[in-house]
Amino acid sequence: MTRYARIGAALAGTFAFAVLAPMVAAQEPGTRLAGTLVSEGDGAPVDGAVVSLVDGDGVVVWETLSNASGAFSLPLPPVGTYRVRAARIGYDLWTSGPILIDSAQAPGPLRLEIPVQPVPLPALMVTEQNDCPTTPEERRRAFELYESVLPILDSMSTAAAGDSLLVRMERPVRIWKRGGFRRVRDTVTVMVSEALPNASPGHLEAYGYGDVVDDSMTTFYAPDGAALASPGFLATHCLSPAADDEADDAVAGLGFEPRPGREVVDVRGVLWIDTVANEPRELAFHYTSLRPFLERHLVPPLRADYERRVPDRRVRILVIRIEESRFGGQLRFERVAGDRWLIREWRILRPRLSFRSFGAPRTGSSVSPIAVPLEYRGEVLALFRRTDGSPR
Repeated sequence: MTRYARIGAALAGTFAFAVLAPMVAAQEPGTRLAGTLVSEGDGAPVDGAVVSLVDGDGVVVWETLSNASGAFSLPLPPVGTYRVRAARIGYDLWTSGPILIDSAQAPGPLRLEIPVQPVPLPALMVTEQNDCPTTPEERRRAFELYESVLPILDSMSTAAAGDSLLVRMERPVRIWKRGGFRRVRDTVTVMVSEALPNASPGHLEAYGYGDVVDDSMTTFYAPDGAALASPGFLATHCLSPAADDEADDAVAGLGFEPRPGREVVDVRGVLWIDTVANEPRELAFHYTSLRPFLERHLVPPLRADYERRVPDRRVRILVIRIEESRFGGQLRFERVAGDRWLIREWRILRPRLSFRSFGAPRTGSSVSPIAVPLEYRGEVLALFRRTDGSPR
């Protein structure tokens, strides 16, 4: 399994810049929001600053760092009103006035003058509220890696209408045999519109990567290209560089993990990137916060099922036994048909509850739930483009 790099020391300190004009209308065509940070008075460039674009609710939509020239560039967000926030060690935190994005065009390049208001580091150690404990260097590298593959990840969410994929899937199914249900492996080859069915990025941001169907059946999602490229992913995850001693020099890892306090089922892992071609190669991830989800949604039907089997005994459900590191998956990305990217292969281990029981008629039964993995595999065999219908 891929080793995950541990996030380093916390970012201490912030700084501010002058308030913009109340509104910035679209002036020049473009697909990115660009600007430059300079010191107020002397106009010297401010590098190494964390530049965040936040929406009306204060949620971070995009983040990046200013370079040695003080320049920064962010993907253009959806139509709405935003503010730009900047942070740097040794300076106070300030936020701009509202910035209006009212079309598919970006505002003209912004020139943001930073007031020089140093803050003593001891005070910053007390007041710092950043919930992603990464250093400026780690954040800079993580944002560079993320933006290098963002166009490819985003393209996976905009598949051409009418394209079809020939997919082979291997999955566990239950069959009735010899008076009871047994789990066996089933392999099917089907035509589908997307390789790995997934919830929308908005659903994943709000409800997480675990879902319930018909009150008792559960399904678990994967961080596909559309999820990784969404603003909600940055709003709910911390990014950091990841390292692997076995990886070659042309491969770098982009680590991600849920922001502190995220209680829904989520994912942590590493996206491995070819830094020469700026292309995603593979992604390995684990699920997080599985125990509360399983206790809430799977323990009640487990109890009801056991009580039906043994109606004359009292039932005590013990704490779920689970090793979260056993549950997650791997995705392999690949370019097909020249300009089309997709998940070529995947392997996902989803949890289900089994149990062991023990006890006596007088004391009742104790049931020990155990989370065991169910393996789902798949691969794309061919892509049929809408234009001519020929396989690729």
